[in-house]
Amino acid sequence: MKKIVVSLCVLVTLGLQANDIASDMKTMRDGLQEMQDGFLYNNSKSVVSGIDKIEKVNGSLHSKESIESFLPQEKKKLVGVTLLSAKSLNSDLEAMREYIKQNKMLEAAALHSDVMKDCTRCHAIVRGW
Repeated sequence: MKKIVVSLCVLVTLGLQANDIASDMKTMRDGLQEMQDGFLYNNSKSVVSGIDKIEKVNGSLHSKESIESFLPQEKKKLVGVTLLSAKSLNSDLEAMREYIKQNKMLEAAALHSDVMKDCTRCHAIVRGW
């Protein structure tokens, strides 16, 4: 009976982690979309709102433990690269926010591709691209 209870706890925990990361990635995707729409439709408030969404999730990805919790076992050795991606993403988002405050939209928009590179670098590891 004890083994069944422990097994159920492990399964529930793993399921919750999978749901959490899926939800977090959806939030980041929504933030990226909002940012892009803001640039396309000249709406800096949408860009900032997108930055806020991404930063909220990215803030939870700045520890080795949080990243290891969703990396597949064979990818855990690459946790350092994913940490660098999360930190680079944070830096790019901060710079983008500063450019927007200065009304330098071209410079802010140029950082959008850097944000995508940061996301893609991590996805390449997790997804094995």
